[in-house]
Amino acid sequence: MMLPVTPKPKRRRLLIALIVGGILVTSFPFLVVGGLLAKTSWDEWQQCRGYTQFNPTQWNDPTLSADPTYVRLCMVDDLLAKYLLLGRPQAGVVELLGTPEPQNGFADYDMIYVLGPERSFISIDYEWLVIKLDAAGHVNEASIVTD
Repeated sequence: MMLPVTPKPKRRRLLIALIVGGILVTSFPFLVVGGLLAKTSWDEWQQCRGYTQFNPTQWNDPTLSADPTYVRLCMVDDLLAKYLLLGRPQAGVVELLGTPEPQNGFADYDMIYVLGPERSFISIDYEWLVIKLDAAGHVNEASIVTD
């Protein structure tokens, strides 16, 4: 009967060090990316604090809807979830959201509103609230797109 070979203490420590080092080297990129994602989420949360509920006055305030606050970007999810835009007449949308932006590159939509830089890890585009109207001038689609 053969007895199992046990490594000598020096070899055992070297083996443990190699395993731990390999785990650390392998997990480092994941830790870095996770940290960057957490920081991005934290920054977004800090930026939107106090502006997550839709408020027409703040939505239409030019100083709040531009850099660095972008309150529209913070409020748009609440707007789409709680304020029924579908079926609302165009005049009602303008009364609620203000005058839409000029049609720059969004020919498929009738009304567009700039929200701010896209909410992603690397934001290179802007997010827009886009609205399509039916033949009677009522909203039949409202969604968020990036340019």
